Amino acid sequence: MAWARERDRLILVLQKASIPEKVQAYKRLERQILKEARTPYEKREMKRRITEDLLMATMAGPWRGFSPYLRRMERLGYSSMDCRLLVCSWAAQASKGSSAGLRKAAALIADFERRARGQKLRPELREQSNVILERARRSAGLGSGKSTTEKSTSPE
Repeated sequence: MAWARERDRLILVLQKASIPEKVQAYKRLERQILKEARTPYEKREMKRRITEDLLMATMAGPWRGFSPYLRRMERLGYSSMDCRLLVCSWAAQASKGSSAGLRKAAALIADFERRARGQKLRPELREQSNVILERARRSAGLGSGKSTTEKSTSPE
């Protein structure tokens, strides 16, 4: 778990760093921690965590800096629906000014909604997901509207 502490430390230390500095620091950490991985599962999970950090670090920059790490996350697979939801939000923020980014953010949001539709979530979790997705839509300029995961409770 030393790598987790180092990852937490980096998050704090790099708060005011430039995007290239953050990317280099996370890539260095990844090389270091992958040497310690004992199993393919551990290695994959460490890569996922570092990729999450890279996505978070690059979402404030241009789409072209964010998209390689998004493709990497898609190759590695999402560790949870929570991670998938976060990536939707980050992609929406990173998509500003990029038509390709907007299309991808919209596709990620639609995919999350499709996957969430088949899951039994507690009402508060479903509502929280809906709020995050709506913010992501607004952030990307995709317009608002009723989420497909939201069920109407009032008669029309």
